[in-house]
Amino acid sequence: MKSLYLNFAVKSLVSRARQYRSLFSVCAVGVCVMLFVLMITDGMIDSMTEKMRQYYGGDFMILGDDANGSMDYLDSYNDMIAALKEILPADTQVSYRYKKDSGDKSLFFEGVSVKQRSIQGVVFSDEKELFKKFNFVEGGIEERPSHDGLLLSKPAADKLGVHIGDDVLLLMESVYGNQNTVNLVVTGIFQDSSVFGMYTSYIDFQALKAGLGYVGELAESDPIDKICVYYPSGTPSKGELSRVQSELEKRFDMFPLSYDKSAWQDFDTPEGKRVFALVPLSANVSDLQKLSMALRAIVAMIVIMLVIIISVGISSAFRVIVLKRAVESGTFRALGMKPKGLMALYFTEILLLLLSGSVTGFAASLAAARIASNYNLSFVSGFDLFLTGGYLAPVLHPGEAFFLLGIIFVTTLGAVLFTLRKLVHVSPVGALATVT
Repeated sequence: MKSLYLNFAVKSLVSRARQYRSLFSVCAVGVCVMLFVLMITDGMIDSMTEKMRQYYGGDFMILGDDANGSMDYLDSYNDMIAALKEILPADTQVSYRYKKDSGDKSLFFEGVSVKQRSIQGVVFSDEKELFKKFNFVEGGIEERPSHDGLLLSKPAADKLGVHIGDDVLLLMESVYGNQNTVNLVVTGIFQDSSVFGMYTSYIDFQALKAGLGYVGELAESDPIDKICVYYPSGTPSKGELSRVQSELEKRFDMFPLSYDKSAWQDFDTPEGKRVFALVPLSANVSDLQKLSMALRAIVAMIVIMLVIIISVGISSAFRVIVLKRAVESGTFRALGMKPKGLMALYFTEILLLLLSGSVTGFAASLAAARIASNYNLSFVSGFDLFLTGGYLAPVLHPGEAFFLLGIIFVTTLGAVLFTLRKLVHVSPVGALATVT
């Protein structure tokens, strides 16, 4: 019986192609627009998240403090680093950094200078997996015995007129307040004109120590301000962060896990104690998280509108089509078909229509996303935050897409069933009277 319904539904759709064309178009265009917007938005958010991971060194960081406000010497962190490597998955990258944000910092090359907002001291050998995600237009990370490697953004490199292998001078303020110079060699130039990358440079940790004035008695100390943890396989879930927090609480004095960094900054460390804090990536960029939420809210509104248009549009149009087929319905009833059978027949038709429209819309959205990703949009000021290598990088999350398609199917089929509930109970006599 099911195959009979299916065969009749296919023949009906083919023979009434003109009638169903508008319904098919509504479904296909609606699904196409919905998935296209979803892929573009998810790609923009993923690109933004990846830039945040690069700038902050990973997916979460460990900060530390004592009653004297001291948290910048590696010898206080050795046990924490060892513990993290023990409790984290094997492929997780654990490293440390020092970020120099205060004071004037400028790069010089042949009389040209470029100010930098942030100079990050990095142990490149410990962060290979993270730096693989950088969009290098020239060179890349290089483990130099002289510890003088420099990575800078393409906008900064263009202003200086440098390429890989060129010698650059870094002028920065030391911990003693005087101006120090550091000789560096450009090993990599990456494409990033966003707020995270344009005025941020990465140098070898030992070179940063020299610039800060860590010589003589201080040479054995390593100034760091955070331990960075990066998951190469993807951003860790909140459950994973809670697990790590719980494990660390067994060994250290830990500040409660919070997604509000200001709570940690306002915390007064008890006298004689060293307290650590696990700070998730999202806690560092609350404003950008709000932007991400705003983007998702816009997409949600678009999706809701499209679902309403598809479900109401198809159910209303299908009701008109069924009314025009009153004689056919009456004939089926005269031949002994029950209302449930008639409803199953029409239901199969609309289901096939939804399936074909969704498949067509899905294919069209992939094609549209592919076309959109071919245009370099790096010329748009400030938009590079949402780009990967200057291009949109649409992302399709199957679970999310199937969930939304499921909502369309459920709402549309529910509306159709509501419409058909009374129409299929037409009697043969009633059908003829309707035509007359």
